[in-house]
Amino acid sequence: MRTFFLLLLTLPLWAVAACGPDEAADTPDAADPAESQMAETAAAEIDPVHEAFFANLSGLCGETFVGDGVYPDDPDHPLVDTGLRNYVSECTDDLVRIELYRNEGEYWHGAWVLEKRAGGLHLFHDHLGDERTEEDLDGASHGYGGYASLDGTATRQYFPADDVTAEMIPPAATNVWMMEMDLDEGTFVYYLERDDEPRFRAEMELR
Repeated sequence: MRTFFLLLLTLPLWAVAACGPDEAADTPDAADPAESQMAETAAAEIDPVHEAFFANLSGLCGETFVGDGVYPDDPDHPLVDTGLRNYVSECTDDLVRIELYRNEGEYWHGAWVLEKRAGGLHLFHDHLGDERTEEDLDGASHGYGGYASLDGTATRQYFPADDVTAEMIPPAATNVWMMEMDLDEGTFVYYLERDDEPRFRAEMELR
């Protein structure tokens, strides 16, 4: 009888021992920090051509481009014949920020922000800057943009409007923004079309 009770007492120990390293490895565990970091890094990986464009733009960090809005031929347009100055102000592994000024020094609508996201390379129009608030914009839109298509190159990319933009500004659902650099000539072009028709174009040179 005593032997029988000893056998019952030791059974749980045998069961624990049977769940050795092989079975324990199959049990879901808390996420390993290193694996989580790898997952975040993988989420920021983008198309190689987009990566090349991002790298070229990052290489201009700290540079200033000066030029003008050349289209449309409309003296009332806020960015035509006023003189523009673009400053590549911030560059990280995942983001490039280009501040937009008028030549007389007025900080205009904020910045163009290119960011690596899980969905790809994204263009974001930041109308707030460091000082404005949503109320300061008097209902004007902020944050519209889109993801780079697969039609670009290492120096030219196209950004069709995303779903957020289409919901925010329905007429802009067909917008396509284009950015182009000529690294040899030191030029930068920002272009927008809507409904396959030109809407705005700015041409700038490195200074």
